[in-house]
Amino acid sequence: MSHHIPPEIVIEILIRAPVQTLIRCRSVSKQWRATIDDPDFIKRQINHSFKTSTNNTLFIKEEYGQQFFDYDFDCSGSCVSMEFRDLPNSSLTRSFSIVGSSNGLICLRNESNDDILIVNPSTRKHQWMPGLLPLKFHSCVNLTWDGTGFRGSGYGFGYDRVSDDYKIVRIAQVHNPANDGFLESEVLICKVKTKIVRAVKIPFVVPTSHRMAVLVNEALHWIAFRYDDPRVSDVIVVYDLVTDEFREYPLPKLVDDNRFGMDFGLLGTRLCLFVDHEDDGVDAVWVMKEYGVKESWTELFSISYTELKYAYVRPLGFSKRRLEVLLELDGNRLVWYDIEKKKAEHFVLHGLQMTHFTATILLRSLAPVPADTN
Repeated sequence: MSHHIPPEIVIEILIRAPVQTLIRCRSVSKQWRATIDDPDFIKRQINHSFKTSTNNTLFIKEEYGQQFFDYDFDCSGSCVSMEFRDLPNSSLTRSFSIVGSSNGLICLRNESNDDILIVNPSTRKHQWMPGLLPLKFHSCVNLTWDGTGFRGSGYGFGYDRVSDDYKIVRIAQVHNPANDGFLESEVLICKVKTKIVRAVKIPFVVPTSHRMAVLVNEALHWIAFRYDDPRVSDVIVVYDLVTDEFREYPLPKLVDDNRFGMDFGLLGTRLCLFVDHEDDGVDAVWVMKEYGVKESWTELFSISYTELKYAYVRPLGFSKRRLEVLLELDGNRLVWYDIEKKKAEHFVLHGLQMTHFTATILLRSLAPVPADTN
């Protein structure tokens, strides 16, 4: 550290620096490297980024390709592709889907066998974890059920600060012949570092369209409905990563729930709901201004899908000015939508084949990737 500046002041300066700057600063001296690599420093840097809405990046996974893309919002125009050549078979990345992100780490799973890949796009560190999730639940007969239009599972990824461990959550709907073929849902909760796995049952079905959980307030959220009472409207199912408990929150009361399609996301630090008004051709984005309070749901803006010509839309995040929202359209287009002017501008990333992809906003950090101790 500099002899002219107190160490605590240097630390405060470094915490406010962009992550790519911190990576370069690790080469300044052994003392700076030790400071920047210190777990307490990394946690403080993450907390500062959350509070100031800085160090955000756009992580993109091509659906039919082997590449991942990382776009840095703080360095406009910088879109970097990533490949992981030390996997047993590089073609495995073609079948990966995004489970979720937490503290700057992104969790992906192989759709054919649920093997896990955890990546820090900022440091380019990654860990391949085959066999981390068992292929079957504790009491599953089948992992899918063909009796309804719903299939597949819900997934989530988050950090439990009490146990200092990451958790991967998988929700599956199963067919139970012992109960006249009645639908049941089981949740698998896996701690990444300790590999402790437990299974619980919940009375909810998570439709395939809402399978990736939204992480906010140290909890994972899915849109779901009760399979034991189809008259109950859709709700938000919440898994608290710290208390290890499930609860539910209400969705905003709409004119007629049966007229709407919905999707779920995160805008800034608030839960976001995209509502498809099928009859009038106008879609609306709602945000929960006060976490957990039904009355705080507020319509943020509306857009016409006839103008943008899309079948499916998902809000991803705010711009730095918080006047534009980045939208993913049909999994093959990105647009910035100006809330005040009600205008959209296409967002093209050089190097990305705009065919079909999945995108998510990710925090840049120096968080270490959990090691595989096998």
